[in-house]
Amino acid sequence: MYKKFSIYLLFVVLFSAGIAKAQDPGPPTLGAGETYTSLWSVSYDYQTNGSVRYLIQDPTNKGKWCSIIMSQQDSSTAAGTGRYVYYAYSEDNGATWSGDVLSNVAAQGFPCLTLSNGKPVIARHQSATVGSLVSRDLFFGAFGFENIPGVPTNVTGNLPIWPHIAGTANGNLVMVAAPNNTGAFNGWRTTLNGSTWNPYVDLTTISGPSGNFDVAANSNGKVCIVGTDYNSTSNAMSLFASNDNGVTFDNGTVVFNYLIDGTDTLFASLVGGYQTVYVGDEPHVFFVAYNATATAFPNQYTTEFVKPRIYQWSQSTGLKLIASKANIPALADTITQVNMVPLSQPTVTRNADGKLVCAFVAFLYGNTQVVQNGDVVNAGEIFISVSGDNGNTWSTPTNVTNTPNIEEKHPSLAPATSDSLRLYYLRDLKAGSWVTVADWGKAPVYGIFKRGPLPNVGIKENVSIAKNYELFQNYPNPFNPQTTINYYVERAGLVSLKVYDALGREVASLVNEIQSQGPKEVNFFADKLSSGIYYYSLTAGDFKATKKMMLIK
Repeated sequence: MYKKFSIYLLFVVLFSAGIAKAQDPGPPTLGAGETYTSLWSVSYDYQTNGSVRYLIQDPTNKGKWCSIIMSQQDSSTAAGTGRYVYYAYSEDNGATWSGDVLSNVAAQGFPCLTLSNGKPVIARHQSATVGSLVSRDLFFGAFGFENIPGVPTNVTGNLPIWPHIAGTANGNLVMVAAPNNTGAFNGWRTTLNGSTWNPYVDLTTISGPSGNFDVAANSNGKVCIVGTDYNSTSNAMSLFASNDNGVTFDNGTVVFNYLIDGTDTLFASLVGGYQTVYVGDEPHVFFVAYNATATAFPNQYTTEFVKPRIYQWSQSTGLKLIASKANIPALADTITQVNMVPLSQPTVTRNADGKLVCAFVAFLYGNTQVVQNGDVVNAGEIFISVSGDNGNTWSTPTNVTNTPNIEEKHPSLAPATSDSLRLYYLRDLKAGSWVTVADWGKAPVYGIFKRGPLPNVGIKENVSIAKNYELFQNYPNPFNPQTTINYYVERAGLVSLKVYDALGREVASLVNEIQSQGPKEVNFFADKLSSGIYYYSLTAGDFKATKKMMLIK
């Protein structure tokens, strides 16, 4: 399985053995469906200030996978000095993994992984003077990454770093990055068009570190860049679109402003993360929103957050709430972490069966760890939510790690996977974005690959097989804010379908009319109702039936 493509690469492997002065500590205790990818670090438990793309699948062989990590494996070296990007391949659907170092040049980090014509591509940065680098493997699993030369340098001052990259339908590569120019972080884009890179172009209304923007592409030549403006107080979200595989883009459109929850001002997060996936030709954007307060706490790393939430946005669905305290009751709104928020780092994929899957980090009350200096630090867990109707409704978030007092963060879902869960994340043995002591960053982390079933989003019962009066369970259930109710009418006559709250008060009359015999379907929109238990009751002739459903906003 562990293939070396050339004598040069064999030298790289021998060199990489000298890079890591510390021994591989070995995998931590693994849970059900988890395997260790061989990727680890004694530092950089904080991989980025946002969402990551650290996992891809071979489009021609679904059993092959590639994952990456930013790693420092020399515990005696100052942070950054011994930083490298490592990658690993699996040829047996994640059961076993073999890894290597991407480059023998130090201080490379903050990587992003994509596919180009079926080949893995890794973008990362080295420094403000070198900017971002891009390497492509010779084929999937070749262990033969080679730099793609010519990444532009036409930016005055520091060069763009923190790259996000996406492969397009024709093999182009679109990269978005931002230079660290005294906190300005103006966003820039460039495209590898065939064999040459276009010059960097200023994104004008997108800026900030890597948690503030994203780039995505589909199989029809569409590409989009989304993000907010770090340099502005509005934090409005903008989208730049391309119809020609990233060669040209429009001038950008503001898709909504910062008032996204009634009269409450919830800013799109600067550190919580962005990620985008296409449903057909329509981009769906996933992001974190919250208000943070600078309330004084005994610990300088503790922050209180107001209404932390994860949203999905698309033109067809509008804003849809995926996660909040309403469907994660134990969600903490005051956490001790650096550059993290209670809901963080959403990652998304559209599976082979058409389901949208969103994974993210959540911090729960009581899930804490005591670190070296005695601080009680919150430890993250990985949650999953699923939509079976292109993002109109989402299942109740499910905790898929369940490791109290041990932290997981930086989840990544690969595009176009099977209809089951395939997820990569980091397990951090010392909770906290950085360990809050002078010797920061000495926090062992491990790359974990998880396989398993997706959380249930509800089963749509087959109403066509009914012959008598029958009321079926709504689908999906729980729902937010739309669900479908099916029933069967045995004989033509007056039919009544009503919805009641938990106190028995009627809140909606969905049907009250003469209906013919046969299967029926009604959509129920509960956008004006609050979260809770509701009952729907069908009356037809002498038949009466009632079922329970749950609305979660």
